[in-house]
Amino acid sequence: MARYSVTHTTRYAHLAFASASWQSLHLQPRNEAVQHCESFELQVAPHPPDLASRFDYFGNKQHLFTLREPHKELVITSRSIVRRDEPSLPMAGLTPAMEDVPALVERAAVEDDFSLEQYLHASPLVPLIPEAVALLGELSGDLPPGTSVMDWLATTGERFNRSFTFDPEATQISTPLGEVIARRRGVCQDFAHLLISCLRQRRIPAAYVSGYILTQAPAGKERMLGADASHAWVSAFVPGTGWVDYDPTNRCFVGSGHIVVARGRDFFDVSPVKGLFSGGGGQTLETGVTVEERD
Repeated sequence: MARYSVTHTTRYAHLAFASASWQSLHLQPRNEAVQHCESFELQVAPHPPDLASRFDYFGNKQHLFTLREPHKELVITSRSIVRRDEPSLPMAGLTPAMEDVPALVERAAVEDDFSLEQYLHASPLVPLIPEAVALLGELSGDLPPGTSVMDWLATTGERFNRSFTFDPEATQISTPLGEVIARRRGVCQDFAHLLISCLRQRRIPAAYVSGYILTQAPAGKERMLGADASHAWVSAFVPGTGWVDYDPTNRCFVGSGHIVVARGRDFFDVSPVKGLFSGGGGQTLETGVTVEERD
């Protein structure tokens, strides 16, 4: 079992004094079958008097606060210690064929878990666009009948990765998915949203996962603190197995180096820091994440 320390810092700097701020945070790693958050510390400066926490609709830990003290800077820092196991993946031959999935998902939603329905339809940042259907035909149209869900995910994910270039300058969170497809460039949030649109249009329930990933420095170079960033990937519901996480940015099923913070329909549900300011004029935003493996 691997153990990690995670530090995530968000800093807002305003040109003038902001009179108030309302913030919603998804920064505390989840407790799941293969993951346990051993400790979590949250620091906010200036300190809000009403910092509170709750579990949101999706089972994520959410922190909320209102800051009414005039301020030109707001700094939010979270520190976590997380224990993480390697997830067990089902054997491809033990998962259903892709053509059987729609009927199996419909039965599961009706008989077992109706909440699956929300992961089959469009959400605020994941429209079900025809361009995604065309892309999916390009990536998986030649796969033969009887291809298992796991084999289909692995092949489609690898081809998806080869078709797109990671480029942090190419998009913003508001960039439409159709534009991401046209440019064939983007970042992990874009790739997760796009693959989710593809999966939902094949009647596979698909969720958005936000978290962190442990990265290694090139050979011979020291690992740079702050080189890591928030990451995003996809969770697909496989009938008879449950949810299986896949990382399209890195062309792999999720392993012990992925740390789950929150799960939802798309980024809008699980944004690490989301809120409003009153006043303040223009502002700059700086974020930094450091993930370190502990002994």
